[in-house]
Amino acid sequence: MPFSFCKTQIYSRVGTRILPTSHCFSFLQNYVRYVSRIASSEHSFTVSYLINTCGFSPESALLVSKKTHFETPEKPDSVISFFKSHGFSQTQIRNIIKRRPRLLLFNPKKALLPKLRFFYSKRISRSELARILSLNPHVLEFDLDNRIVPSFNFFKELTHCDDHRVFLVYKNFSSVLTRDLKPVFSPNLAILQECGVPESFVRTHLVIRPRMFAENHDKFRRTAEEVKKMGFDPLRQLFLIALQALIGTSKSLWEKKSIVFKQCGWTDEDVVSAFEKYPRCMILSEQNITATMNFYVKTMGFKSSYIAIRPALLSYSLERRLIPRYSVLQALLSKGLIDKFSASSLVCSEKLFLQRFVTSYEDPYLLKLYEEKRGLS
Repeated sequence: MPFSFCKTQIYSRVGTRILPTSHCFSFLQNYVRYVSRIASSEHSFTVSYLINTCGFSPESALLVSKKTHFETPEKPDSVISFFKSHGFSQTQIRNIIKRRPRLLLFNPKKALLPKLRFFYSKRISRSELARILSLNPHVLEFDLDNRIVPSFNFFKELTHCDDHRVFLVYKNFSSVLTRDLKPVFSPNLAILQECGVPESFVRTHLVIRPRMFAENHDKFRRTAEEVKKMGFDPLRQLFLIALQALIGTSKSLWEKKSIVFKQCGWTDEDVVSAFEKYPRCMILSEQNITATMNFYVKTMGFKSSYIAIRPALLSYSLERRLIPRYSVLQALLSKGLIDKFSASSLVCSEKLFLQRFVTSYEDPYLLKLYEEKRGLS
């Protein structure tokens, strides 16, 4: 491919002379150096195997080969065959190897099969397990009896959640099955108990946002005290949401996001008031805040102060909700079918929005427009 490309583009005519172009020489030199790196690599067999058997690009294969090494195909062949026999796709197997290359050297029957059997015994389907492990295969490197089973049992007993939920938590927080969380969680849970937070609230948040409970104990205590001083009631869910937001927002990051909000027209008082109503506004990225505020103010014509009073409006996705719905509402306005619209049209459920503003008008164009903007067509 590189040779055929350069074969046609390597020369440029200057008068009667034909000279090689500098950009193509540079391309050739870099490619030759790259191929030489692979050819001279101590892991050349590993690289070749990853490319030819697993479908890695040369660049990815070279990176993966730095974390695993083998001279014969027997071990990796047995691992790949094992995953295939359990319904993993080629792409999923490649993702697992990319994230945890050492697994290619495991004994499938001794080190992998018992773990999958344990997972299956917890009523998780093969397809769901393949999807989760391809995204996060970290647990496969840990001992089943000494780490995975005790961790699973601890989290399940702590939260009273279904077996299936434990795996969903693991997908984004691998520590739930790979770490002894009891000494980490216990002192932080004691703080919430002191504050009077209902146990049912704590269980819910452990499943939804477990990472916050693994925070440093001193920081967790300081933040919980700060949340109380701000007036959040421990008997309401908002207390834990505010706690999560402040744990994940340093003072410098708070200042940066406050500046972004003020650039959009808010005051310092607006920022504090918005946080008290919707603490997650401080979890949003600066880019997300700017883009959403600009859309509301510059495109939809809302006043910045209107959003400050209703900060939950910032939670909605531009691509999946705001732009598709606004496009439909604008079409209805242009056709004279509605006189105006309010924020309620953005807040209402998907089903209600379609009933009120799309299907009730029996106009195929509206549904087509809505689906195009959502990327469904």
